[in-house]
Amino acid sequence: MQILIADADRVSSAMLAGILRKWDFDMLSAADGDAAWDLLCEHRPPVAIVDWMMPTVDGPELCRRLRADDRTAGTYVILLTSKDTTDDLIAGLDAGADDYVTKPFDRGELRARVQVG
Repeated sequence: MQILIADADRVSSAMLAGILRKWDFDMLSAADGDAAWDLLCEHRPPVAIVDWMMPTVDGPELCRRLRADDRTAGTYVILLTSKDTTDDLIAGLDAGADDYVTKPFDRGELRARVQVG
């Protein structure tokens, strides 16, 4: 299965990709929201792990775009962020995220959430 990682932090993105490859997932990577949108529309991966804070288009706005477009509306979106208040969780889910993982993340938790997607 193919997964998109959208994260401006190259170290975080590389670490996520390495973990997910060990679990036999194929990766697409984007360093900003516009590049992520383009990859989502072109490849239509079933799961996207999207960082909240990205250049050009942030994670919540990317979620809103995904949900508004028939080509991408079915993508399972995991919002990845260091924001950890209940208000942040609600804002992310209201934007269209299916799930929410806080940084630093636990590998087992991430794996379980990806498998749900």
